[in-house]
Amino acid sequence: MSCPTSGGPPMNTDISGIGVRLSFYLQTLFLGCLTIRSPSLDEVAGAFCTLLATNTGMAVTALILGFKPTPEISFHDALVVFYLLNISWFTVFFALPSRVRFPGRGNLKMLRMLHVFSVIQSYTLFAFALAMLCTAETFGSNPRCNANAVVVLFPPFPAIKRGQILFLVLTGLVVISYTALIVRDISRPTKRLIHRTLKVVLRSKPEQPPTDDAGGLETTPLTGSITPHLATTPALASASAAPEHVPLPKYIPLSERATPYDPNIEWMDGCVQSPHHSNIVGSGGDEYRASYPAKSFRTIGRQSFPVAVWTVLCLMSVFNTFWDNGVRKLPASLPPV
Repeated sequence: MSCPTSGGPPMNTDISGIGVRLSFYLQTLFLGCLTIRSPSLDEVAGAFCTLLATNTGMAVTALILGFKPTPEISFHDALVVFYLLNISWFTVFFALPSRVRFPGRGNLKMLRMLHVFSVIQSYTLFAFALAMLCTAETFGSNPRCNANAVVVLFPPFPAIKRGQILFLVLTGLVVISYTALIVRDISRPTKRLIHRTLKVVLRSKPEQPPTDDAGGLETTPLTGSITPHLATTPALASASAAPEHVPLPKYIPLSERATPYDPNIEWMDGCVQSPHHSNIVGSGGDEYRASYPAKSFRTIGRQSFPVAVWTVLCLMSVFNTFWDNGVRKLPASLPPV
């Protein structure tokens, strides 16, 4: 049987409406800007947590609504969610290494929390993508319309068969590569601990010079007199060689240690924004106008409002960051808070 509607079924605006899409686009853009310019770990961590929670909640919601006995979203809705989550996941993946700008033990707990949340978000997204792609032909509330879905990865092609195979292969490669990175990150501290333990065990004890008694008295060969002798240990040697006073690094305010203009700000901002805007123009508009009735683009779902509130909060953080720091050059390593 053919699809009862032209192109595709009406979309569920609560999960794939225009308001939700705009919120995703803006949140990822604001996170990139904060990653580049913000000197505050709290601001960057807040933006990360907001986007991680949004991505995880969207993936879980799509899984629940798509695999209910009576599905509430169509395959076209799932394609929109898949596209939005791809943009957000790549933004988080490439922005998360910026945490190295915030050294210090006080920040270690927050950085570990961000890393754990990003891993949970990633595997939730992978589960949704694989489940949706493996059941693409029968997924959703209107499986008869699934064959009409079109993906615009610059040239348009059908989402079923060709698109399904392509994205299954790409998703599988991403999952394998990401898992390998996680295993490597986990194994590094273990290897360092094993190496440090073996080094301590195998380290030979330094030989002490012979003495006449336990009190540390040494006999002079020529005169036969007894002189006190103090055994030199590595700890004492290092203590005697150390300077009496080690000056602590002086804290310099950000406004004083920053240069008037950072020449790298233009290309860094371009690296964040250019792929983002090209993805929106190349895939976001034409892909779903070909699959949905035009009137559905004028509807804003209920889920858009809480996401819009988070987007406004991210916008305020970006505004405050650029208001305080402008385009001044930030130090490569910021002092711990």
